[in-house]
Amino acid sequence: MGIARLFFLCLALLMVAACAPKMPVHIEEPAPQPGEFYTGDGERLTSKEMVDRIRDNDFILLGESHNNPCDHKVQARIVHLLAQSGVDHVLGLEMVNVRRQEVLDSFNRGEISLEELPDRLDWSETWGYDFDLYRPVFEAAREHGVPVKALNLPSEVTRSISHYGLDSLDEEDRRYLPDKITMPPEEQLSFLEKQYEMHQEFVPEDRSELQHFIQAQSTWDSKMAEMAEQFGFEHSLPVVVLAGSEHVRMGWGIEHRLLKQDGDARVTRVLPVRDVEDISPDNPLYFYCPPAQAQHGRMRLGLIMSRQDDVLVVHGVVEDSAADRAGFQKGDEIIGVNSRAVHGMSDLHDAAVKASKTGEPVVFKVLRKAGIKSLKLELPREE
Repeated sequence: MGIARLFFLCLALLMVAACAPKMPVHIEEPAPQPGEFYTGDGERLTSKEMVDRIRDNDFILLGESHNNPCDHKVQARIVHLLAQSGVDHVLGLEMVNVRRQEVLDSFNRGEISLEELPDRLDWSETWGYDFDLYRPVFEAAREHGVPVKALNLPSEVTRSISHYGLDSLDEEDRRYLPDKITMPPEEQLSFLEKQYEMHQEFVPEDRSELQHFIQAQSTWDSKMAEMAEQFGFEHSLPVVVLAGSEHVRMGWGIEHRLLKQDGDARVTRVLPVRDVEDISPDNPLYFYCPPAQAQHGRMRLGLIMSRQDDVLVVHGVVEDSAADRAGFQKGDEIIGVNSRAVHGMSDLHDAAVKASKTGEPVVFKVLRKAGIKSLKLELPREE
């Protein structure tokens, strides 16, 4: 996603389901297989039963872990199943920002091949995860003539809001904002506030970080909801939305904004689940996919960071991570990476992606009380 966020807030959104009260569900034998569908009550569904449950909705929100190949294969399968069942629809993607809609329009008209698409979308720079993970989705859309649409804000807009708040945007960036920015529901705000209080040791006392994060998340979800509604209206078709699970889970993200835009909208959510014991009535539908065996694209450095006065400060280091092995310490101020100044999280991301391709270490300069230190961080090379 390329967004600078506080670690605990990322964790909070990703772990909502784990923190919410759960009712036990009974999963009958045999053991679940990758790609199987379930209701929130644990009932196993056939493909036809799954389609019957989602086909009459205006918006079908499909969650994902961006680096899990199984998630994307199931998303593609749902596109196939809907099309084969006679349900014409539009496919909306969090992965593509609205500046690239003209490229998608050319793809939809058959003017751009699937092989050309990632370069034309500038995929590796604007999204960062391996395009091959999403290839089955684009193949399914092309096979069935499903229009593919961009839902997201340009990443630099969300990044600016996350760093400095909405008031920091210039006129050029503001033209990408949704017409209305809907703030989170009270339940989510309360949850984030509690998470903030629980993680005080990792975050600065200045609560502007929290407010900027909430603004960024709200703008992000509001934009995707607005674009999904717009494309549904233009085509008079239901919209299948592919987005990270944190935008789908609990109905706090995109769904909340869709219903604020149109209280009569019919919306359903389909989330991946890694262990069927985590299935809960909090979500209507699930598909089972085991955890990804390997990380793709974006590298996990193992640093817990936030931005303070234009400086990236380390608040914690994940044990036995690449950062831990490199010698990072709590309190380090990151002032350089690969002989360049650091202006934000995106600089670290870019350096990590490059290192994963070349196999060369990422060289950081950090400021400590004892002076400036140089740290070499080793990342596995992508095959």
